[in-house]
Amino acid sequence: MPLIEKAYAKLHKKYECLNGGKMGEGMVDLSGGVSEKYNLKAPETRELLENGVFWKMIKNYLKQGFLVGCANAAKGDDGKKTDDPGPNGISPNHAYGLLRMEDVQASDLL
Repeated sequence: MPLIEKAYAKLHKKYECLNGGKMGEGMVDLSGGVSEKYNLKAPETRELLENGVFWKMIKNYLKQGFLVGCANAAKGDDGKKTDDPGPNGISPNHAYGLLRMEDVQASDLL
């Protein structure tokens, strides 16, 4: 990834130009494939989440070797993007790559 990041920086003339962007577009550039985007707050996705289909689908994508990522867009009270991490350490407005998914029981976390 650092080599790819450097290539992007050269393409766009400097590293500062790499701040922001769309994760799906980067994945398409890296893979030559296509991307899909799911809004977890959308009604059609909420149904997939509630019946467990969404998580099985994402787990299957990872098993097949697909690139999978996630992000949480957030704005502060002033309407600008915020950098304040949430209560569980997830930084908003930052892209994360998923490497694997595991099924765990609540007792496994204690």
